Amino acid sequence: MRFYSLFTVFILVFTPSFWVVGQPSILPPFQKWQEKSEKLVVPAHHPWITPSEISDFQTTPTYSETMSWLDKLSKESPIISKMPIGRSAQGREIYLIIASLEPNPSAATLTQSLKPTLLVQAGIHSGEIDGKDAGMMLLRDLAFSPAKELLQTVNLLFIPILNVDGHERSSPFNRPNQRGPSNMGWRTNSLNQNLNRDYMKLDTREIGAVVEVINQFNPDFYMDVHVTDGADYQYDITYSFVGEYGQSPSISRWINKMYVPQIEAGLKSMGHIPGLFLEPIEANNYRKGQYDWAGGPNFSNCYADLRHLPGLLVETHSLKPYKQRVLGTYVLLKESLKILGSNGKSLKDSIRKDRKKNREKIPVSWTTPDWTKPTSDSMMYLGISSKMEISPITNRPIVRWLGNKEQHVIPLYREIHSKIEIQRPKGYWVPSQYTDVLDRLKKHGIQMEFSKEEKTIKCNLYRIQNHEFKKKPFEGRLQVTGTPILETGTLNLPAGSAWISTHQPLGDLAMALLEPKSPESFLAWGFFNSIFDRTEYMEEYVIEPLAQQMLQASPELKIEFEEKMAKDAAFASNPLAILYWFYMKSPYADSQYLLHPVGIIFEN
Repeated sequence: MRFYSLFTVFILVFTPSFWVVGQPSILPPFQKWQEKSEKLVVPAHHPWITPSEISDFQTTPTYSETMSWLDKLSKESPIISKMPIGRSAQGREIYLIIASLEPNPSAATLTQSLKPTLLVQAGIHSGEIDGKDAGMMLLRDLAFSPAKELLQTVNLLFIPILNVDGHERSSPFNRPNQRGPSNMGWRTNSLNQNLNRDYMKLDTREIGAVVEVINQFNPDFYMDVHVTDGADYQYDITYSFVGEYGQSPSISRWINKMYVPQIEAGLKSMGHIPGLFLEPIEANNYRKGQYDWAGGPNFSNCYADLRHLPGLLVETHSLKPYKQRVLGTYVLLKESLKILGSNGKSLKDSIRKDRKKNREKIPVSWTTPDWTKPTSDSMMYLGISSKMEISPITNRPIVRWLGNKEQHVIPLYREIHSKIEIQRPKGYWVPSQYTDVLDRLKKHGIQMEFSKEEKTIKCNLYRIQNHEFKKKPFEGRLQVTGTPILETGTLNLPAGSAWISTHQPLGDLAMALLEPKSPESFLAWGFFNSIFDRTEYMEEYVIEPLAQQMLQASPELKIEFEEKMAKDAAFASNPLAILYWFYMKSPYADSQYLLHPVGIIFEN
């Protein structure tokens, strides 16, 4: 007899009649599924049955239930250990589980291990919790079944719940597009921050904890497990990684040639349907084509690519039953251990190659394809039939998914052409007063050298023209865009200022953070917003006679002024703009206004 928690009983009894247990009946129909991976579920009498298996995958355990089960597992199995890696805003511990045959496994021993290390994180969006329950099943099997042999050739790091606060904001009504479990956590953390937008700015404790794990353990593969929203299709488990157009072409080739064929074969052999995680050009009409997007390093897999760490974004399909999704994730994790264990040397070689490259230019933004033009690339897409109807609610067209399998060859558009590239300098100087920036550079693991005394240097600097602030905050920050104009100048560096060389393993990451052209730079995220404040000024009755003196003293300035008046009607009709123009030409102007305060030193 299966045991159901009080929460499940409540949902069964008290949910309104127009709702199915844990899911709205308004979801599209789904295909019945019964495949080989169901044999991975242990019988009810098994001493190490997981909470999700007990409920037949109707529910997922709470934070305390999860940690209690993992505590018991780590006490009973010498190859499983549990360590805290951080604490959430609400005070909950974030834990890392280590599965390894290494004696006394720790960051020190695993970084010295010749075996590759796989880091898996679940619950970055804690309503998307498939990875937690799949990981618990896998840890059980690694501890007490022949699967333990996998650890002869690989180590596993597992974060069962990253967004621990969001996990406890649990409800059957959190993710209306998702088919189970009946209790789902919340997408954002307790400060309403989306953790999968925080990898560059590092505002959240949770992502800070993950990056610290990456720095300390130096894993060889990083996997982030999610659940999709959006369209219906046949695939039950999809994945995404940055292609060769990104920052780590050698790693990308390894994933594409070594990992993808084996992982897809392993999933298919167990009855799952794997595929690339793509975005449709038209949300309700997949036949128009699919879009392989590059993304930015605020996302986990793109951040991994920027720091030359193999990264995989996993997206199970929200409209598939929870049991199917969890078992597909289990197969993915187990097959990944096999692949890394048998191909660890070639993987490590690819990582070393990318980390040593120091390319002259790095891309930081890619051009969106032109959907109106045909593409030479195509794919066989395993879709689900649909039709368009006029909604009686909105009186506009709306898609109705019909639940029938179909497949078509469709266009595939790829975001592979760089839009913005950054020239690699020798390095950067960051003045010591910008402590927020220095703290985050340190958290990223970027190497820095600190000056012991004050000095003034000649360097290149960017002045930001045509700046515009976004109309509303994003992820708790007011972002800004502008046009960086390079100029030469001097920079005062107090003692404690930091020199950051770009010729280091994380040199590309430093460039993306410190170059104002980068869409994910500290400037773009609002760390330097004070440079846009003008704090000194001249009254009109002072600047006007000064302007007359300046014109009399400089024929060149007089010609420049007259040409601007003749060519710029808006300027000529704006007295304040005219006076401001003279102010900025005068020696009284604030030389640091609009100046990005990071000194750039190019190679000699």
